[in-house]
Amino acid sequence: MNNLIDSVADLTALRDRDELEIIVALVMFDSIGASKIVLWRVVSRSGELQLQRRALFDGSAGTLSNILSCEDDLPALDTHKELRACFESRSCLQLGQDDGGQYGYVFPVLNERGVIGFLEIYRATPLGEDQSRLISGLLRIYWNHLRILDYSENDELTGLLNRKTFDEYFRRRVQPKVQPAHGLNICAPIPPEHFPQGDRYPWLAVIDIDYFKRINDQFGHLYGDEVLVLLSRLMVSTFRETDRLFRCGGEEFVVILEQAETSVAAQLLENFRRAVEAYRFPQVGRVTVSIGYTCIIAGDNSSDAFGRADQALYVAKQNGRDQVRSYEALISENVLHTRILVDDSLELF
Repeated sequence: MNNLIDSVADLTALRDRDELEIIVALVMFDSIGASKIVLWRVVSRSGELQLQRRALFDGSAGTLSNILSCEDDLPALDTHKELRACFESRSCLQLGQDDGGQYGYVFPVLNERGVIGFLEIYRATPLGEDQSRLISGLLRIYWNHLRILDYSENDELTGLLNRKTFDEYFRRRVQPKVQPAHGLNICAPIPPEHFPQGDRYPWLAVIDIDYFKRINDQFGHLYGDEVLVLLSRLMVSTFRETDRLFRCGGEEFVVILEQAETSVAAQLLENFRRAVEAYRFPQVGRVTVSIGYTCIIAGDNSSDAFGRADQALYVAKQNGRDQVRSYEALISENVLHTRILVDDSLELF
């Protein structure tokens, strides 16, 4: 019991969602003597409910990890009949014994709107009533902690992640650990031929609402706030579940695209620009956005990547707005120039 209390105390101290999911799986595994545990998250893409595997612990293999399902290969919820039944009933479902004689169970992870995930458990003997209550209680603690994280990490108006969370997320989950060679602090990709070609990389985009001050002046801040909220909803519906969406203040937003090919990153951002352009905002009518983006490279911190994307955004605004511009493409076209910091005071161009 003391070990369980200590584990729960450690769990509630976590501020990183990936770590939280790993610890939840581990605490469950230790507490009930499971042979295997899988933590799933329910995601919605194009109106279809899909499953994203967030954590896996297989005692027979001795592995514990947050193994994320590939974004392009998320199984539909309907392809897992047991999980679908649990989703509908919103209650624990006993799966019976698998081929190895292990007893299987699925517990729903619930919030006020319904099922947001599942905990799939296998063990050598059936669960007792006390063990089932323990699992349900730990899942409630897990969800309550997620709500606390949402409150501290999210922008109050739009519900997107806030600027503080952007800096922290970049530092913990995006910033590459590779140090630049030759003692140089590389603040931008060096030669154009080294730009990412054909592989998957993380990308950072800065989005700015065109003429937003004019909207506030003409229609008032109430309608300006409504534009921010509705644009945020368009972001959620346009970008992928694994992408991270931030409001960084005023009319400025940031998107971190998780591992995408160059063409895919460009298409995702262009799709969003078109979605905003086609949307008719109440009272205000047509609104457009300008977007600048860049590939996140080794040695980047949040300021480096943001600065490059912001340069591309500036070019977009200076050339008519309502467009998407790539920093790397602008370097190739000699519109912008590469910058290398030799030390804190000397810059090479």
